[in-house]
Amino acid sequence: MSIAADYAQLQRQLYLLGYSQPLPEDGVQLVSMLLKDMQASLDRVKELEESSVKLEREERTSRAGNEKLRSELHALRTENNSMRTEVLNYTRELDKLRREARSEAYKTAKAVDDLKLENLRIRAESSENMRRFDECQKRLQAVIDGQDPGGRVPQIVQNRRPLPVERTSIAPEPPQPAIIDLVDLSSRRINALEEEIEILETKLQTASSELNAARLEVKERDLEIMRLNSEFKGADNSIRSGDDFQNTVARLNDQIDYLHERAETLERENKEQREQFHKEKEELRKRWVQTENERVRLSDQPAITSPVSPAVSNASSTAEVERLRAECANIKSLYAQTRDQLQDLLQSGNSDARQAREQAKSTESSLRQQLEEAQRTSADKVARLESQLSELQQQAADSSAFRELAQSRDREITQLKDQLQQSQRKITDLEAQMHSARSNATDAREAADACKAQYDATLSEYKQLVEQHRKLDRSLKQAVSEVGSLKKQLDERDHKLSNLARRCDEYRMSHKQNSSELRSCRRTLENYKSDLSTLRDAHDNIQQELDRLRDELAQAVRLRQAVEMSKDDYKRQLVKAMNENDSHRSLIDHLQAERRALRVQVKAQFHLSQRLEQRLESLDPNYAHEPISADSIPEPHPPLPRRAASRTSSAAHSLRSFDNIAKENEDSSASTISLP
Repeated sequence: MSIAADYAQLQRQLYLLGYSQPLPEDGVQLVSMLLKDMQASLDRVKELEESSVKLEREERTSRAGNEKLRSELHALRTENNSMRTEVLNYTRELDKLRREARSEAYKTAKAVDDLKLENLRIRAESSENMRRFDECQKRLQAVIDGQDPGGRVPQIVQNRRPLPVERTSIAPEPPQPAIIDLVDLSSRRINALEEEIEILETKLQTASSELNAARLEVKERDLEIMRLNSEFKGADNSIRSGDDFQNTVARLNDQIDYLHERAETLERENKEQREQFHKEKEELRKRWVQTENERVRLSDQPAITSPVSPAVSNASSTAEVERLRAECANIKSLYAQTRDQLQDLLQSGNSDARQAREQAKSTESSLRQQLEEAQRTSADKVARLESQLSELQQQAADSSAFRELAQSRDREITQLKDQLQQSQRKITDLEAQMHSARSNATDAREAADACKAQYDATLSEYKQLVEQHRKLDRSLKQAVSEVGSLKKQLDERDHKLSNLARRCDEYRMSHKQNSSELRSCRRTLENYKSDLSTLRDAHDNIQQELDRLRDELAQAVRLRQAVEMSKDDYKRQLVKAMNENDSHRSLIDHLQAERRALRVQVKAQFHLSQRLEQRLESLDPNYAHEPISADSIPEPHPPLPRRAASRTSSAAHSLRSFDNIAKENEDSSASTISLP
């Protein structure tokens, strides 16, 4: 009964598993063992999956806690990095503004010094031009003073001994104020350059100090990098994140690049300042050499000589001399006025060049007119004397009454001739002097034209310099305003930096608090690490067990495949056996029918034998017969579901029983036939 129940249960399980074919009785025990092992494996797998899910849940919770701590730590680091970058940016902008302000102030001071130097140079050139103009004026005045407008010039006597002319040399003049101003300017420039050298040295010291500070900052950054590397090496590999590490490394690399750039900038500025210092030094040396050469040249310059009016024995009238002196005084006053106007023009710089040129032209034209008038007056006087002489000669020829008067006139004429010869000699001298004066006048005119051209060029340059000075003044004012705005910006930046410093202090306090919290979090993290290590050990054990179960499951799958293959064979055998069973069942039905018929015959023969035995007993009382028991009757055929292997044996047993029964029936029939 238990075998049939196990068979039915296995058949039902296989049907639930998808096997609809009937199960052979030979593989019942093997299939039941395989199913039990599979069920145990599945239960173990379910337990392991539940434990794995539980461990994963715990790991997720621990990871969530670690992620929260990591996010807080990352937020603190990013905030600290942003504050540091902001402070670095503000420091960089402040350094840039300071450098720009220093460079602008230096350029402005240099431009102002150059303008002052150029202004002093222009003044020196104008003073030199005025000095040359005064020399020309003196020469012209000497030429005018040397002229004698008296006497009559009937002819020019040649080969005469020239009159003695006394020439005196003028004492060497003291150096001009312009040269003194130039020397003072050079000395001031030297002092200014020495001050600039000191300023550049201080700038060099500050730059070297900033470079040392930058190097110290680089060393501090290197120490911070080493500290962070040690922290990252000491930290757990599961906690630190690759992105945070890359961000930190990138930030530190950016800071290192910025520090290297700043060091290179400071070194470049130091190099530029040194080059500028050497250039200024060379320029100062050249200017000093030029100043020394100019001073030597001015000290070795020869004295300027000018002709002095000769001592004339027979001078003209006092009124004429006074008139000429008055004219010379007027010319001198006019030249003085012109010089004053030119000095005012050069000092103020606001008058027009055209007006100065017209005044110079008017002055030259007035001088020419005065010279022509002096020549005309002298020529008129000579013509008047000649007319008087001709009249006297006519009077002497017409009248003899006037012989004595004529003799006296002759004596006077001889005296006048002598005076005329002297006057002719003087006229020749005056003509030579006039020729030299004209050549000097042409030279002076050419010099005046050159001076005028130089003056015009100087005036145009002066105007350009004045315009540049105005532009530079405006740029200086603008630079001063920009410096004021930059100072305001610097004050604002200082205020911002103070606020940032205060915020940095606050952040330091918060950082200390966060560091304490971080230490507590690290302690909890260490605890979590220990728990996680135990969980990992358990997870490793579970993983090993899971691997073993997976191996067992793989073996079970392989065994199952083998069972599937054997199951297919069993199915084929079962189909074959079922077909044979069907044929055997038809045979068994036929044999059972025959058995029933034979039973009926046996029973009939049995009853017949009983009747015959009764008749024999009744006929012969000494007849002994063997009683027929129920054991001799064959048992009915056992049920089919007991064992599949007993089908053929039962058939053979039934055939043997049938043969035995047939033999017994034959024997009994033979005995019954032989009895009568």
